[in-house]
Amino acid sequence: MSRQIQIRRGTASEHDNFTGAIGEITMDTTNNTLRVHDGQTIGGTALAKESEIPSDINIADYVIATQLPSSENNWQWYRKYKSGWVEQGGFLPNKNGSGTIQLIIPLTSAPAVVSFVPVNNSGTPWASGQANPEYNYSASSGTAIAYVVNDGRQQMFWWAAGMAAS
Repeated sequence: MSRQIQIRRGTASEHDNFTGAIGEITMDTTNNTLRVHDGQTIGGTALAKESEIPSDINIADYVIATQLPSSENNWQWYRKYKSGWVEQGGFLPNKNGSGTIQLIIPLTSAPAVVSFVPVNNSGTPWASGQANPEYNYSASSGTAIAYVVNDGRQQMFWWAAGMAAS
């Protein structure tokens, strides 16, 4: 046999004069909604019904696709969100001179954000006081980032973000 759970209920005016226990949930029979109580707030906090939430807002963006870094994908990773926003990055080992990073997921235009983090030979970020090798980059398209490194010992983690092309 199934179990039935019944919670305390009352009209809106009854709720407006009631302080429920911490964590108590009650039913507002006038507005057909639930109220959550904290032991202090008179009337509790009414929960919104789906019909009361504006349809033009993005309630939550969430990850819909990922790639974890591995030796098989040249240590590149990405996170693609429902909204189309993409974060992607990777590792550039001991590069000197110029090169190009091909973005894993093409963007609609040049990345909105690009960041390089230089690391020493043990793979940790450069500490203050250490010589910080020089580097610069340009990202004129949504498919690649050109970079220049002026130190043969230079290793970098790179990161770029923007809206996906599709």
